[in-house]
Amino acid sequence: MNGQTQILIVGAGPTGLTLAIHLLRLGMRVRLIDKKTGPSVTSKAIGLQYRVSEILACMGIVDRFLARGGTPTTVNISIGARRLVRLNFQASGKQGGRNAFAPKAIVIPQSETEKILGDLVREQGGEIEWDTEFLEFREIGAGVMSRVRRGNGRHEEFASEWLVSCEGAHSAIRQQAGIAFAGKTYPLAFFLADVELSGHLRHGENYVWMHRDGSFAALPMPKPGAWRLFVDVTQRNARAGEEISLDLIQELMAERVGNHGITVTNPTWISDFRIHCRMVDRYRAGRVLIAGDAAHVHSPAGGQGIVTGIQDATNLAWKLARVVRGAPAQLLDTYEEERLPKAQEVLRETDRTTRVLLAPTILMRLVRDLLLLPVMRIPWVQKKLFAKLAQLHVQYRGSSLSQDQDAARWSARSLLRAGDRAPDVAFQERPGGGIITLFKLLEPMRPVVLIGAAALTKDELAFDALQRTLAEAEIDVFVLRETRDAQETEARCLWDLHGDFQRLYGMSGDFLCLIRPDDHIGLFQRPTNERALREYVSRLAPAPPAVKASTSARQPIVG
Repeated sequence: MNGQTQILIVGAGPTGLTLAIHLLRLGMRVRLIDKKTGPSVTSKAIGLQYRVSEILACMGIVDRFLARGGTPTTVNISIGARRLVRLNFQASGKQGGRNAFAPKAIVIPQSETEKILGDLVREQGGEIEWDTEFLEFREIGAGVMSRVRRGNGRHEEFASEWLVSCEGAHSAIRQQAGIAFAGKTYPLAFFLADVELSGHLRHGENYVWMHRDGSFAALPMPKPGAWRLFVDVTQRNARAGEEISLDLIQELMAERVGNHGITVTNPTWISDFRIHCRMVDRYRAGRVLIAGDAAHVHSPAGGQGIVTGIQDATNLAWKLARVVRGAPAQLLDTYEEERLPKAQEVLRETDRTTRVLLAPTILMRLVRDLLLLPVMRIPWVQKKLFAKLAQLHVQYRGSSLSQDQDAARWSARSLLRAGDRAPDVAFQERPGGGIITLFKLLEPMRPVVLIGAAALTKDELAFDALQRTLAEAEIDVFVLRETRDAQETEARCLWDLHGDFQRLYGMSGDFLCLIRPDDHIGLFQRPTNERALREYVSRLAPAPPAVKASTSARQPIVG
């Protein structure tokens, strides 16, 4: 098996690229193929939600996106010249600490997103095999044999241990694996256009106009003066032969926005689309895994597509790499356990948002304009809406990988629980040392354990055993001190620089907090318990070499 592909990823969109980057960083032998002849050249999806910015920060590449994208936070919803509500979406101080990363929404064309991610694939030693169409697969022992067709018509077969479909909604792998993809298509039709607008609109804000014939939205693109337009043309769709044109878009804008002196010019991309709402009933069939749009498609409302797919990839990558390296196969079961309910939640939310905002009936429009939109002026309603759209609320509480072992639960409960997203916090590495953030510690895609200093002082022998347990499982461990005074120890020490770990996490004293590579808390102990820790870590750690050797001998990759 030396040199053989461990994971074949089909589809080089944002999900497939993210998955490849993570796996390459973890030392996996990856092949990434796509039937397209090259990278995307059109803008397609343009929004990366707040949670994606945190994942990019953990990958160490968020600055590349911020340098090429915008960060608008305001949405104006109007009827003609009358503004109904102005929404301001800002991450609160509870989302991160001082000198740490503050999550942001990033407006950037999908073509740019894919270019940045593609560059990182190559930096990690990977390659994107363009013009390579996936045809079929068959499982063979402990692996998968795949057949592809190159652009010159030549067919090729090769084996891999695992096959991951990131192909999108029309996934051939999903269909061959017999994974259902149930849902509906909305009776709605839209125009998309990337244009330049001249007029009074503030380029750093989003605009939506409600109208009896359909909504009209303008979203600022990173380039000054450039905008993305979404136009609901459902009621005009019956006009046979009507083609999308700049004149038609200007006409629709005048009708629905009013006489604001806004002029539409220089279109760089015009298209039409319909909204689908579909998802799989499972994320895995044997050695075949599904991620991104191959697993779920839904309304673009709120820009939830890419954020859901990138979270799929980040959740899957570290688990798959550990299983390939000998961790228990049951670890991979938690991918579906955790991500399937979250995709279902996104579909429900986007379906509800789409029906409310587009309001296809007169009654729904009245409810929207007279009741729902005015309610959205209330600050706490905006905060709740922000949390849903930003996906900073996503948590895996109740998952088999999320364990709270807190003896003080009823007297001094921690602010965060196992399964919750872990906010970024700045630490000082030692007295007089440099500043390092939690997200920087997670960049190698290894679990990070933070241990309260009291665990070290109460029993040094037990602490040494605990350290060995974590080191054997390839988990990085740090002692978290609450004061600058640090005694000499072989453990790497961190100081809670601004007290933000205590403020945001509420953990102190004799505790252990294991943060997974996808930036979710996996285990919380108070006090530390080495035996319970060993049991938890056994789910993540490779089996002993003798066990791995016997398993490999029983299950050859090629039959």
